[in-house]
Amino acid sequence: MDAAVARALGELGLSPRHRGLLAVLGAAVLWSTGGLFIKWVTLDALGVTMWRSGFAALTIIALVRPRPVWPRQVSRLTWAIAVTYALTLVMFVAATKLTTAANAIFLQYTAPVYLLFAGPLLLRERVTRLDVAAVVIAFGGMSLFFVGRFEGDALGGNLLAAASGVTLAAMFMLLRAPGCTQETRPLAMLLGNLLLVAALVPVNLVRGGTAQFAPSPGDLAGLAFLGVVQIGLAYLLFGYAMRTVPALEASLIGMLEPVLNPVWVFLVLGETPGWWAVLGGAIIIGAVTFRTWVTERAARLPGPEGPGMPR
Repeated sequence: MDAAVARALGELGLSPRHRGLLAVLGAAVLWSTGGLFIKWVTLDALGVTMWRSGFAALTIIALVRPRPVWPRQVSRLTWAIAVTYALTLVMFVAATKLTTAANAIFLQYTAPVYLLFAGPLLLRERVTRLDVAAVVIAFGGMSLFFVGRFEGDALGGNLLAAASGVTLAAMFMLLRAPGCTQETRPLAMLLGNLLLVAALVPVNLVRGGTAQFAPSPGDLAGLAFLGVVQIGLAYLLFGYAMRTVPALEASLIGMLEPVLNPVWVFLVLGETPGWWAVLGGAIIIGAVTFRTWVTERAARLPGPEGPGMPR
């Protein structure tokens, strides 16, 4: 799959780094369609997660065709990525059940803050003052995005959402870790989705009988889109991008997801976002765009260490 993505993006005449940036952007756009299709589907959060992960697993198998392996043959790094991926998804879903969606989204996207500190320590990826400024400004924009929509009395949900931000940051770092190959990433995504399906099938049977296993044709179409496109294709693009894009930069571009989410809902369902959300989204887009522009401009200028901006 990595080779197919590289060939497709390579036809645009882009460098490996620019192909990676475009792949992260594409992943964020695909992730952002989740809000629209989750509103469309009538199943509850755990039912949606089960079906979405099932379709995502089938998508990865169809596109990547990973070599069959026994669980004990899978590397610890691959399992670590799979577990952090699964934990991120399931804790975020649980958080949305226990607190508001605004709280859950905001707290999950604290991941760039953790990467500011963990990236240099664990990955030796240099953090510049521009990176710090971009994170602070984007985080401020995210705050505006949810003005008036926070609730402070749902401690359990808020803690789960914050924990999902930690596991999201951990997954970003593991995808950049030495030894993470083009085979490791899709296999980890496949295992993560299979873990979720294996965990949620009995849970859904116990709590709701067969209700979650007989979706309507309309629901099934929405669930298929969520699994194939919003999760399956998106994470394959993201895994490809992490070969060349630093973890912090990827997490910043990923913050475009909650910005674009209400755009799709507005275009299709007519739900108008508030002005605070529009302002916050504009700030996030501005911070990410400005940081990328400055970084790329500096990379073309000669410096004491040769062309490029030290990272």
